[in-house]
Amino acid sequence: MRLTRRTVLGGLAATTTLASPSILRAQTRELVMIGYGNDQDAPLIAAGAELGRRHPGVSLQVIGGLSAEALAQIKAARGNSPYDFAVMGSPAIINALAEDVLVPLDFSRISNSANVDPRFMPYGYDVGQPIWFEGIGVAYDTTKISTPPTTWADLWSGEYNGRIGMCRPQSNLGLGVLAATCEAFGMAQDDMTFALEKWQELDPLVGRSPPLLQQMIERGEVDLAPLWHVNSALAASTGLPIGYAKLTGPGPLMLPTNIVQFVNTAEGTADLVHEFTDILLTPEIQTMAGSAPIYFGTVVQGIEVPADAAPYVPSTPEELAGTTSLDWPSFAPLRGETVETFDRMFAA
Repeated sequence: MRLTRRTVLGGLAATTTLASPSILRAQTRELVMIGYGNDQDAPLIAAGAELGRRHPGVSLQVIGGLSAEALAQIKAARGNSPYDFAVMGSPAIINALAEDVLVPLDFSRISNSANVDPRFMPYGYDVGQPIWFEGIGVAYDTTKISTPPTTWADLWSGEYNGRIGMCRPQSNLGLGVLAATCEAFGMAQDDMTFALEKWQELDPLVGRSPPLLQQMIERGEVDLAPLWHVNSALAASTGLPIGYAKLTGPGPLMLPTNIVQFVNTAEGTADLVHEFTDILLTPEIQTMAGSAPIYFGTVVQGIEVPADAAPYVPSTPEELAGTTSLDWPSFAPLRGETVETFDRMFAA
């Protein structure tokens, strides 16, 4: 069967579509975007609605998830890409660049890009525009831990052995935590053997994904675990006794999310993608993304961190000064062999 936008999208179950109801489909220009596939798509949907108001007949379809299969579909499309653009973090961008499926954005056509804190721009790798970020820290049960760790090295104090959860490195969370472990002990971030052996010392309980790790804390299976700040904030917002430590040495750690455009899209797509990205960087959308129940860290300077997000997002001058990311290009290519080694070491 010939690969087209219609055949690819027809096989995907969960989609969210914004359309102008009074305009026939044949008259519309539908942008297809890879997003999250959950409530975190709300700022994207809001920006798509604004784009549709500015350009009657333009609609946005948000597809959940990004996989190697999707990248292969884009590469194979040859002039008829099933997707136009996506939200994408550092590890996925590295993979997409290797597959040669991205068209660099022109930041001069995104006027609000000038308002983005300069510390975030390098993590778009000259092809993507950072729009918000997620942090990596430690979530903990406040009924069991009265003095949480403040640095990554604190996890090896001896107090948390057998009580801590760990995420499989197939997840960006798990892989990032291993790199942070290397950095905490003065090793190169790509020394995965060192990091895996250090985590063996802690006798951790493994969660296969961040949501499962979050549930393990909620059920009392572990007392603490490295976790995305968004997962931690959502758990605490339900009334559960969950605290969050923005660890340093390195950190507070963040993983920026970018808008990237794919190759082989229809004529005129680039104009709409750039305008959509500019809308995402407006104070209105940034404030929405940073507030409950989404809790993304915002990248535009001057956007105040809401009080309910401050425990999770760097907000003080000291935290902001120390906020950093990881050297993803150095260790992201090691994911496959790291997962294999991890599974052998932590199979029990």
